[in-house]
Amino acid sequence: MTATDKILIIGGLLTLTYGALLGYPMIALRMREGNPPTPRYLTVTHVGSVIQGVILFGLVWAARLSDLSSGWNITAAWLVVASGIFIAAKDTINWLTGVGDEFADKARTAPLGLAGAVTMTVGLVIFIVGDLAAL
Repeated sequence: MTATDKILIIGGLLTLTYGALLGYPMIALRMREGNPPTPRYLTVTHVGSVIQGVILFGLVWAARLSDLSSGWNITAAWLVVASGIFIAAKDTINWLTGVGDEFADKARTAPLGLAGAVTMTVGLVIFIVGDLAAL
């Protein structure tokens, strides 16, 4: 097992665990009198973290196919893991501060969203280049 595999697997487990743990406040909120709706960004963070965890597990196969050096693959893995952290942090802060719509409310978490988008894109491009080179 390579360092890249380990980064993606541990990152995936931690991200998936965070998403699963967010199910508890969702349940607690929904069990209140009148069954209030789950806050938008709590749901977004929960679902997004679960999906991100699964994505990281799937990228283990992309990393194994890659023809790039281990340094490039490790960099790509860290970038994709960092992306999940940035996005989860953004959505968690939006939830905890009561943001209804991050764009309409001009939430101050926009830099985290941008960082998440850029790191995900760069990480995926590295894996795509490595995988296409292997074909």
